[in-house]
Amino acid sequence: MDATTIIGLIGIVITLPAWFFFLRGAWTMYATIARGKRTTTRTAKPMTRLGTLIKEVVFHTELARKPLVSAMHWLVMVGFLLGSVVWFEAYIQMFNPAGGWPLVGSTAVYHFIDELLGLGTVVGILVLMAVHWLGKRHRGTNWRAALFVELVVLLEGLGMILVKAGKIATYGGGHPVVDFFSRFVAELLPASAVLVSVFAFIKLATGTIWLWVVGTQLSWGVAWHRFLAFFNIFLQRNPDGAPALGALAPLEYDGQPLTLDNASEAPRLGVGTPEDLSWKGLLDAHTCTECNRCQDLCPAWNTGKPLSPRKVITDIRDGLEITDDVLWSCTNCGACVEQCPVDIEHIDHVANLRRYRVLEESQFPSELTGMFKNLEVKGNPWGRNRKDRMAWVKKAQRDGIDVPVLKPGDSANGYEYLLWVGCAGSLDDNGVKTSRALVELLNVAGVSFAVLESETCTGDPARRAGNEFLFQQLAAENIENLNAAGVQTIVTSCAHCFNTFSNEYPDFGGHYQVLHHTQLLNRLVRDGKLTPTPRGPEHRERITYHDPCFLGRHNKVFDPPRELLAATGADLAEMPHNRNEAFCCGAGGARMFMEENIGRRISDFRAEEAASTGATDIAVACPFCSTMLETGVKSGGYTTTVTDVAVRLRDSILVDGQLPIRPVKKTREAAPAPAPSAPPVAPSAPAAPAAPSVPTPSAPTAATPTPAAPSAPTPSIPTPAAPAAATPTPATPSAPTPSIPKPTAPAKPSVPTPAAATPAAPSAPTPARPTPATATPKAPTPAAPTPKPAASAPAAPTPAVPGASTPPPTAPAVPKPTVTQAPTPATPTPSSPAVPVPAAPQAPAGNRVPTPTPAAPTPAAPSVPTPATPAAPTPNAPRPTTVDSKEEDADK
Repeated sequence: MDATTIIGLIGIVITLPAWFFFLRGAWTMYATIARGKRTTTRTAKPMTRLGTLIKEVVFHTELARKPLVSAMHWLVMVGFLLGSVVWFEAYIQMFNPAGGWPLVGSTAVYHFIDELLGLGTVVGILVLMAVHWLGKRHRGTNWRAALFVELVVLLEGLGMILVKAGKIATYGGGHPVVDFFSRFVAELLPASAVLVSVFAFIKLATGTIWLWVVGTQLSWGVAWHRFLAFFNIFLQRNPDGAPALGALAPLEYDGQPLTLDNASEAPRLGVGTPEDLSWKGLLDAHTCTECNRCQDLCPAWNTGKPLSPRKVITDIRDGLEITDDVLWSCTNCGACVEQCPVDIEHIDHVANLRRYRVLEESQFPSELTGMFKNLEVKGNPWGRNRKDRMAWVKKAQRDGIDVPVLKPGDSANGYEYLLWVGCAGSLDDNGVKTSRALVELLNVAGVSFAVLESETCTGDPARRAGNEFLFQQLAAENIENLNAAGVQTIVTSCAHCFNTFSNEYPDFGGHYQVLHHTQLLNRLVRDGKLTPTPRGPEHRERITYHDPCFLGRHNKVFDPPRELLAATGADLAEMPHNRNEAFCCGAGGARMFMEENIGRRISDFRAEEAASTGATDIAVACPFCSTMLETGVKSGGYTTTVTDVAVRLRDSILVDGQLPIRPVKKTREAAPAPAPSAPPVAPSAPAAPAAPSVPTPSAPTAATPTPAAPSAPTPSIPTPAAPAAATPTPATPSAPTPSIPKPTAPAKPSVPTPAAATPAAPSAPTPARPTPATATPKAPTPAAPTPKPAASAPAAPTPAVPGASTPPPTAPAVPKPTVTQAPTPATPTPSSPAVPVPAAPQAPAGNRVPTPTPAAPTPAAPSVPTPATPAAPTPNAPRPTTVDSKEEDADK
């Protein structure tokens, strides 16, 4: 028996037990994962999933952010997959050093592929080892497992090269192209068939050791990911390969989502032990390669928190306890999910762990106790009264800004957009500034919109904190109100509301088209309905933009905010972490409402990054980001300001401190009119006159059967000065003449009582004292007319405060309106009546007399004789509804 035969027999003997250990380990791995709880189907759209698998494996799309690492890993992966064919060839080459695979083993193509695989494997693994060990990624990982795998791969590659070089040295036949590298190695080797057999044995032995170790070490994800990654990619949440961001995975039991109706069927809620994990959760845990890419961009880890996304996954795999400090440090920013090369769904695991702590153990940070109660009782996380949500709307209306409000029972069919203001947009100072700027811009652009009076929190903080059923309760309330109003399209300035409406609510019956306010404003700028005045190069302000996690990384909205900032002429300086790799502000995952006592504050880290760009202002697109970054700026002592994109855009179109008058023609004929209990009076917008003319009321439009507001007289027609008069009708879009004096705003409307069966009768309006014309009048900024039900007429200066129900009306005397001087009508067109004096509104039960808005006063001029004009009929004033003073503090 010659030496090559002995070497071959030894090789077979040692590989047999190795194959036994590996196959037993593979079966154990399958059984471990299969024991997991059932979950929603992961096999829908199999061809799409197969395409995703091919794309991610063949083209390495998940590693493309780091080109060098991606290229080297691709070489190692191909060397492992195709090199298996060369590895099995070692069984033949140990017995017959000159032999190989029948038919193909002697072809030039096979030899060339063998050459590329061996050389690529060696080069690839050497570069990856340098990146791994010279950097910081090995810290905190199972470095022994990583080193073992790397050495095995290196020896496999060297084995392929040495076997081929030994054959050339012994038997000759090296080709200058096919064997472009191994023929040079062959010159260093002696001609020996036994040496070729030994090289083949080394190649086989390294693979054998690999099989034996991997089969007995089921927790070595760095080794098992070579097999499990294919399944994890194919079975990921989204068939198209999109990261598991946006919506959280539903709370499930036995493969069925749990709701308030069937929650009692589940013996346990969330994940508290390894036995509670789904099979996909176990597959995630065993697929983790421990590459630490998730950890590299984690805001908690990078600011000294104990949370490492990689360690959370490996602790789940190993059945270790995950402490409260680790669990509640997560901001749900999604950086870990975005960076993971094998599509592990970190945030869903964190959510299920939190659900168990909250719903099963009632164990959570003390700050969340108040937040949960406030959300349940008050509908906002700060515990503010529900009626406070409308305070900014009333102030805007007092300032002459048209902000239509949809009350319970109103229809949204007459509006293009429902503006969802959100808790921060209604109650936070910076959020209110953004909301005010947004409605001003929408008015200037002539956009038809309304806000919902019955808004309550979308429930995002509750769900992200693990209180799933509180979220479902809030979501059901909002969806019921939105669907009852017939809302189709929602625009919001809050990135968290945007994400919740877009991705969470469809699972509960809320299907809407959702736009972030930067998307809508960018569209309006592109369409020419908003025209910012950019600064010249010498006056440009250097700013930077912070990507909100739930707008950017979760929903891939990166360009609209930047395009808006560019339109204002700002000099945009990007932070080191931006777009998909943007650093979180620290507010997500309900962290906005928890103290940050461990490590450095995340907001301080991000503010320092922003200040390092030299920017004088940080542009934001989320009220939570605004609050957190302002805190970070103050903490760091920086002079940088924080401003929402909408505020910057509004400021860029101001003319002499005022918004320009830009009426836009609306095509609302196709939209069905709302159906209130009494016919509304809403004058339509006048068309811009082609030539100077006297004011002539236009005919009512088809959509709104009321008289149109008369056009403002031009200065070319001399008319006497007329005082401005208050009007109870909704504000109309301004005429294009910028010299119209601003009329006195109507009195603040009363807040309705939603629980009342019949709306309360409105109080009689109190007209304001006439304001004489000035030499330089200011242009008002009204917007589109607001179709409202009869109950929404303006009330007396002292607004009624809602209670649980509407108290029975009393019969006080009707307050007498202040007598105003009758304006002298302008020169009329023979076919048009003169402008009548506005009358008090009629009670909701009866028909209302159409009352056109009086023409705006013009500068004093010699009077022109005009024919007598009959006075308009004056209906009886309604009897006001009184509210007991004891109910003034009642919360809605």
